[in-house]
Amino acid sequence: MKRLFKHLGWALNRVVKTPLNIAASIANLVTPIKPGRVVCWSYSFQQYSCNPRYLTEYLLKHHPEFEVCWVFRKGVNIAELPKGVKAVRFRTWEYLKLMASAEFVFSNVRTDPWRVYWHKRPGQKYAMLWHGGVALKRIEADVEERLSPSYVHRAKSDSKICDLMISGCRMHTDLIKNSFWYNGEILERGIPRNDIFFDEARRSDLRQYVANYYGIDPKSRIVLYAPTFRVDHSTEPYTINWERVMPVLSRMFGGDEISVLVRMHPNLIGKVDTSHLIAFDGVCDATRYHDMQELLSVADMLITDYSSSMFDFAMQGRPCLLYATDADAYDRGFYFNLRELPFPLAENEEQLVSTIEGFDHEAYAAHLNAFFTDSVGLKEDGHAAEALAKWMVAHRL
Repeated sequence: MKRLFKHLGWALNRVVKTPLNIAASIANLVTPIKPGRVVCWSYSFQQYSCNPRYLTEYLLKHHPEFEVCWVFRKGVNIAELPKGVKAVRFRTWEYLKLMASAEFVFSNVRTDPWRVYWHKRPGQKYAMLWHGGVALKRIEADVEERLSPSYVHRAKSDSKICDLMISGCRMHTDLIKNSFWYNGEILERGIPRNDIFFDEARRSDLRQYVANYYGIDPKSRIVLYAPTFRVDHSTEPYTINWERVMPVLSRMFGGDEISVLVRMHPNLIGKVDTSHLIAFDGVCDATRYHDMQELLSVADMLITDYSSSMFDFAMQGRPCLLYATDADAYDRGFYFNLRELPFPLAENEEQLVSTIEGFDHEAYAAHLNAFFTDSVGLKEDGHAAEALAKWMVAHRL
């Protein structure tokens, strides 16, 4: 019965969206495709971030012949949008004409044409850049029975119109082939948002920026705590007594001062009170910071639980620990055995302290290298945006 109601809701949603889809078809009839026009969005038009952002910044610097436009929902803060990028509001006539005239369209999430009022035309190229690389939790067709009918329909519709997907490793390429309902081209040259991890000059500038942003000493060691969310929105698994843990972290880093940035999952924003999780000196709430990759690039250490950010961060060779008090109960299905990953696992605060105290940097580096080489087949080298831009040049009208 519950699944039936979901199907009925999906059908009703399509009826409600019909008028704007008719308008989109009219826009296709009256608006020519403009060669070189690029349209991007991220996380359903709600952020300037992720792979489309880093592709945008590469194009602005190296390919000024492309006109880059971004689409946002009403009320989204676009203060970080660089000069030279046109911003358009979703669900407006200007948006419909923009989509009709785009030569290239990039998103980092699934795009059902009916939901975004865009019906791809001959000559238009669409790349779904996704929002991850190496995956821990099972996704897409591998958990189809857990997904809503509307999402499965959206994913399949997206794959039908997609011209390109990107990958940063052998594991992700195989995942796309087997689980994304997609049979098209895959560019296995890295994902643009990870290019930042290979740019030391940018990291230095960002560390100063983040230090100023949060009022912390730029010489301190930055520890990022970024757990994923629980479906029941419980905050109990995130509780850490930082007054006890921070001195241990300081000893791990040779006595350096420690600054902790706590980044809760965006799904918790406005839904639960997390103030008690940061009620310690030297701990800042970074949940609303505009770009997770920037925080990962400046952090000296990451503590997470089941977030695939562990794989992105570890490309830099810096220490990552897993703190998961519900490791035995939390099972959304994993591609890897949690206890066989290169990242030491602590299941309570006592274990967290002892894991930090006994962290073996050499053993960690060796395990990490073997994992990325043998288990994952990592291909990231800091040139993903460049490779994607070359694909665009090769496929221009």
